[in-house]
Amino acid sequence: MGKLSWERQSVVDGKRIACLYRKGNKPSVLFIHGFGSSKNAFNDAFDRTEFKSSTLLAADLVGFGDSDKPADFSYRLEDQAIVLRKLLDQLGIDTFHLVAHSMGGIVGIELAEIIPQRICSFINVEGNITKEDCTMSGSVADMSQEQFEQEGFERLKKGLAEESEKTESSSLADYLKDFAKATPKSLYRTALATVKTSTSGNLVARFSSFPFYKCYVYGEKNKDIFPTEKILRERGTPLFYVSNSGHSVMTENPREFYDLIVEIILLRANGTY
Repeated sequence: MGKLSWERQSVVDGKRIACLYRKGNKPSVLFIHGFGSSKNAFNDAFDRTEFKSSTLLAADLVGFGDSDKPADFSYRLEDQAIVLRKLLDQLGIDTFHLVAHSMGGIVGIELAEIIPQRICSFINVEGNITKEDCTMSGSVADMSQEQFEQEGFERLKKGLAEESEKTESSSLADYLKDFAKATPKSLYRTALATVKTSTSGNLVARFSSFPFYKCYVYGEKNKDIFPTEKILRERGTPLFYVSNSGHSVMTENPREFYDLIVEIILLRANGTY
């Protein structure tokens, strides 16, 4: 069955949330996308035979993808986590493994602090931990909201289109499609929240303190670039690298990425490796 078979919409606090959802057995897995991205970043998870009997959920955060984009939503990342918690409750998902990418890593931390007893493991995929992790969000937050809404949004889309054409990157082309679905306001407010929390949210200590299995995944092209890597290594956090990929590891090298996710969820997080 194709991706369309798993598309559905739910309503949480009056907001329409678009998601990919396949009800199955345990282990259940929740995927959280990054800044400007969408649930579609995790399409390949639904094709993995190892997960054919699992419950899988990938939702568009408020303001992104095909979810509602209300102008009056706070776009604080803790509020995104509350929406996800209510969506999990609606769908009857109790315990689950958490896979969160980029900005979604902060949403994952916020969610894990709300319901730590329900999380089996946390796979943080190039998630924001320090200010230096704010790349795209940082470039947006450096502008005023008026500047971004008037010309910054279109300039970023143009730059992504040119880079996609130059590199012939299907991953970047797909990201551009998702990025264009967001509104300037949802992007800008989210960027501010991402930079603020990455700078002063004590994310290293918060992530490291979780009692369940947790690890961090990099695209190999980003090895030895960000200070987060050294900080987590010194704290004893398991680090993994996906070859032939940069930031968008799940779309740049999906086969190796999901090989790793399967290994972590089915073996390492269960203490059988």
